[in-house]
Amino acid sequence: MGAAVGCASIDDGTGGTGGEAPGPTVACTNSETTAISLLDWQLTVSPSPDPIESGEPFTATLDGIALFDEGFLDRTQELPGGVQEVDLVDLSATVHVRLGATGDDVILTPDPIQYPYVCFRGRNACNPANDVLDDPPDPPGLRGNTDCEPVSAANPCGRFILLPISNDCAPGGVCAGKDKTGPGSQCDRNDFCVTRGAPLQLQKATGQYTAAVEGSVLFGWDDQSTGATIQEGGPNDGTWILPEADYYADTGPNALRVTVRGLPVALECTMGVNCMDPDSGIDCPAALPSPTPDSALISLPIQTEAP
Repeated sequence: MGAAVGCASIDDGTGGTGGEAPGPTVACTNSETTAISLLDWQLTVSPSPDPIESGEPFTATLDGIALFDEGFLDRTQELPGGVQEVDLVDLSATVHVRLGATGDDVILTPDPIQYPYVCFRGRNACNPANDVLDDPPDPPGLRGNTDCEPVSAANPCGRFILLPISNDCAPGGVCAGKDKTGPGSQCDRNDFCVTRGAPLQLQKATGQYTAAVEGSVLFGWDDQSTGATIQEGGPNDGTWILPEADYYADTGPNALRVTVRGLPVALECTMGVNCMDPDSGIDCPAALPSPTPDSALISLPIQTEAP
């Protein structure tokens, strides 16, 4: 049971989930900088029956937590007064079986109970189906909604996520431990600091699969339909060339769309690891994202004999 910016280097130190057990990591581009973030997205796979039986159908309950990059949240704090919440416009995290079974990919989306739609002003419940569509229509997150008064793009129907912040700016306090105090720091500008990336709970879903005759079933995040390609030749041979993130483009298989005080931000992600990891199987001169080896995936053994 298991519970295209190709030359940009990995932005180190932004991937922690704040105590959650990580699953396979994802490498993400963003719409604001050329930095690539390597993020720990948690994936839990619970098969039934357990153990998985040789050559037989099985189901798997899929659960997870996506992560919004701490490094990017740090950069948003440069806005006057800082940022304490974002509007979660869209999020998809696609579970893919690499080996050991056949079955369709499963897309996980935000938990609707934990992240209900409310109006920016008043925080009354609203329905995104009632968004006002101009001609041509503005993208989601940048529209008014007839449930939200006054009807304006500045008062959207959204899912507003409080960021993990602390007001402890005292010497030796939480923010000092994050090196976010002192002149020009987040505490200096805003009287608070970001303490980690923002974990986003995904809604559980069920996948339907048929097991191979033997071996193990390998689960991870999608790396087949994200638009990422592999560099061929040169010093970065074998590393990922990742697609650019564009808020106004369709959301990819592993992707995030938010607005930060009305400013649109996008992340596009592909499962991957740091090519300098000794288990990556890649010989590279700098920290770049590369395909995830089988050893880093969630592996569920197939039972070939009766217990």
